Amino acid sequence: MSFQQEHLPKDRDASETQEWGWTLQEFFSENLWYLLALAFLLFIFFFARYRWAKRNRK
Repeated sequence: MSFQQEHLPKDRDASETQEWGWTLQEFFSENLWYLLALAFLLFIFFFARYRWAKRNRK
């Protein structure tokens, strides 16, 4: 005796929130100050590297 279900729900891909637990907008809004600090540190690093290369080109 076999029991078959005629109306099984169709599989759907998980939404971004279901898959990761957060959305990109939430990530940026909650970590804005950390991202700005990271961008500032990268700016300082690349600016110092540029100035060092320019100074040593002579």
